[in-house]
Amino acid sequence: MFVAAALAVAVALGGTFPAAALPPDRSPAPTAAAPDTARLADLQSRVDSLTAELEALDRELGIAAEEWNAARDQLALARARADAAVVDLAAAEVALQEQQRLLEERAAAIYRDGAEHPLATLLQAKSLADLLARLRFLGAIGEADARTAASLEAQRDLARRTAEEAEAAARRAEELEFELAARKIEIELRIQERQELLANAQAEVLGLLAEQAAARQQEEAEFLRRLLAGSPDGTVTVTPGSPVETALAYLGVPYVWGGESPTAGFDCSGLVMYVFRQHGVQLPHYSRAQFALGERVAPADLQPGDAVFFGNPVYHVGIYVGGGWFVHAPRTGDVVRLARLADRRDYAGARRYEWSPRSAPPEGARTTVD
Repeated sequence: MFVAAALAVAVALGGTFPAAALPPDRSPAPTAAAPDTARLADLQSRVDSLTAELEALDRELGIAAEEWNAARDQLALARARADAAVVDLAAAEVALQEQQRLLEERAAAIYRDGAEHPLATLLQAKSLADLLARLRFLGAIGEADARTAASLEAQRDLARRTAEEAEAAARRAEELEFELAARKIEIELRIQERQELLANAQAEVLGLLAEQAAARQQEEAEFLRRLLAGSPDGTVTVTPGSPVETALAYLGVPYVWGGESPTAGFDCSGLVMYVFRQHGVQLPHYSRAQFALGERVAPADLQPGDAVFFGNPVYHVGIYVGGGWFVHAPRTGDVVRLARLADRRDYAGARRYEWSPRSAPPEGARTTVD
């Protein structure tokens, strides 16, 4: 905006005095506006180039950070499964020991009572009724022994499978721990690369970026003022107890990848997870998984409180507040803030969750939304 206005002024100044107004004995001297226009155009080109590089880095960083979140969630799940498998294995071993005890008691009873061969038992029958009773008795003993033996075999198989599952879960947890460490290194390298890119940028480029950022912040502050005051047509308002009101309470909280609380900081999916958890919606700490949940919302049907997603594959998420604005945790070095939906070129879609109004104040809020 600043450069465009400067260019417009420069062009206007360049055409202010017609050539006929110059003294006849002089040739028209080149105006000072032409070099300024060229310099400003070159400066704008360098700013655009730096902005594009920063956006590319932010995208790569966002993808890496969200994949780190996914790996962390998978690691927690793998560890929980491994712990459950250990408990199941212990239960299977107890059941196996019980079946072995029953068989040992059965063998001891036979030895103690001096049971005879089944044929001898049948030959001792004194009548047909006695013979049938002895047959039923032997059948019952055989069935009980068979059931005990089958149960013992099943418990052995269960214990074996459970042990294998516990071992596999432990291996998966180890693999995820390694993957998590690799993602962490990748994120740190991306952050370092971004910092070096900014450090090496020319002062006038950084100055113009700062001016543009200041203009955006002023625009955001004005929208926030109108949002809290309520627009005349009622289309941009903060509903008490809504996810929008909750999210606005965390404006200014620093961005921290992997962060999921106002005290530790937020990343994009951590902010959305933390906000909706206060409204009875349990979401994973991973934007791509959040995108798979809820009801799909068309762009024309967006309502305050809908989650808006960005990227292909999805790597960023925020909460729509109305009027074409959303609140999000943007990137490393930034804070939770408002942004225009139209400024994003990578909009992927929106989801609507079945949330309940929040009755208590926002947890750990830094900003009071009146």
